[in-house]
Amino acid sequence: MFPDLMALKGLFKIDPIKTDNNIFRCHYKLTVIFLAVSATLVSLTQYVGDPIDCFINAEKSPFPNKVLDNYCWIHSTHTLPNQPGIKADGSMPIPGIGTPKEGEEMRYHKYYQWVGFFLMFQAITFYLPRFIWKFWEAGRMKTLVEDLSSSVMPSEVEKAAKANLVEYLLVNVNQHQIYAFIFFGCEVLNAINIVGEIFLVDTFLGGEFTEYGGNVLAQTGMDPEDRVDPMSYVFPKVTKCLFKMYGPSGTVQRFDAYCVLPVNILNEKLFIFLWFWYVILAVVTGIGLLYRIFTLVLPKLRMFLLRRRTGRDLNVRQVETVFRRCQIGDWFVLMLVSSNVNQWIFQEVIDELAEKFKGKDI
Repeated sequence: MFPDLMALKGLFKIDPIKTDNNIFRCHYKLTVIFLAVSATLVSLTQYVGDPIDCFINAEKSPFPNKVLDNYCWIHSTHTLPNQPGIKADGSMPIPGIGTPKEGEEMRYHKYYQWVGFFLMFQAITFYLPRFIWKFWEAGRMKTLVEDLSSSVMPSEVEKAAKANLVEYLLVNVNQHQIYAFIFFGCEVLNAINIVGEIFLVDTFLGGEFTEYGGNVLAQTGMDPEDRVDPMSYVFPKVTKCLFKMYGPSGTVQRFDAYCVLPVNILNEKLFIFLWFWYVILAVVTGIGLLYRIFTLVLPKLRMFLLRRRTGRDLNVRQVETVFRRCQIGDWFVLMLVSSNVNQWIFQEVIDELAEKFKGKDI
């Protein structure tokens, strides 16, 4: 996991050239960093620390405790299927631990040894839309705006870069449809991914994730004496494990072991944070997707947004001249350019581009 963590150094850097938006960056920066760091912490707890301690209720164990720990870690542990909200009575001092009733099936916990790998897999899926967009974008925006600084007195290099940008936009007008729609497609992939991840985690935790955060919030307002912690139900700290071995006479001996899972203290905190973050990210991504749909179907909205980026100092007719000649892809490129240069430079680009378009119409 350490090489994977070291590979994240690039995500901590602030990109000088923006080729996406804040919602997009929440997916491939904030979420990927949290998932990768969490995967590393869980893996350290599992493979360096002591994730499980098992013991049998006997004066002397017939085998080393390490053997029992490894067996129960590999073959899973179990609890009784107590539902959240049902308190343990006096005969069950630990919820989920006790003698099963007739016909009652055990609830087996096998997920914890896979948590680190699962979180890293999620990090990869969250980065995938960024990888696709970065591949297709191919550094185009950096080439267009990297020499355009925000200095008040532009140098000759900056003047040449601005002239090259205007010339590029003039020559390649109406040639950016694929460029823009690949980005829009990656935004849709982000939306599909976040919804899919919620249900994927729910499947991974045995159908307990979708209501996990809601149950936690519901319990916080209850009296402590009546409260049953849903986190302890989904991530039990004490479980049982059935160990079988051959005795001296060749008969099968059964040992009912108790297992303490310190690793679940970390797991419950990670997944409750993930629940809230995924819900927030899904809502924000949905709002961003609605915004994108409106910009695609409402030309007046695109004009309004472009006018806002140019400011009030520029004649609105110049903006309209450029907008009338642009398709959606060209508008998208102009919006990206405006995100990477200051308003004065962008005004000059729009003004010169409008004059070029007028010259071509004559």
